[in-house]
Amino acid sequence: MEFLKSKKGVEPLIAAVLLIVVVVGIGAVVTGIVRNYVTENKQTIMEKASDMKCGVEVAVNIPTVGDTLRICKGSGSNPDLNFTMENTGSAVIDDLQVKFFGSNGFVANDTAGTQTTAFGSDGMAAGETIAFSVKYTNTTAGQLEQVKIVPRVKVVGRSDKAFCTDAALTFTDIPNC
Repeated sequence: MEFLKSKKGVEPLIAAVLLIVVVVGIGAVVTGIVRNYVTENKQTIMEKASDMKCGVEVAVNIPTVGDTLRICKGSGSNPDLNFTMENTGSAVIDDLQVKFFGSNGFVANDTAGTQTTAFGSDGMAAGETIAFSVKYTNTTAGQLEQVKIVPRVKVVGRSDKAFCTDAALTFTDIPNC
């Protein structure tokens, strides 16, 4: 019991080991906090990147020839929506979503652009104008009342294409072809 009454204190080797253990523990806690913070903010940054690209670089237009807007609808139970669209922005448009709003609901076609052979696999380049023909099934949504055309673009860091709703075009009272 005499060694317990000794007043020497902790040996330097044990003190060094304790100091290393404390520093490594603090480092692990700080690393965990920073990793959690970065992971949470990564998703927010990706969403903001698509918002920035859509807001600054994406713009589309349906041209008017004379006084006639280049959009019309067919007739029958599976009519086509025919329209000409030009890319007036600086970004490549990788796809289109066309939403058909009818008297009974709505139908959305999220890949209307890539279904068009004129669109191509490389999308719609800035300044390009393409004629589209998109099928509308009015048995689901009812009589066509409104159409919304939403451009979609690829954004770095995202696997899916972003919907650029700020650049969307909405049409009502669409004439027959």
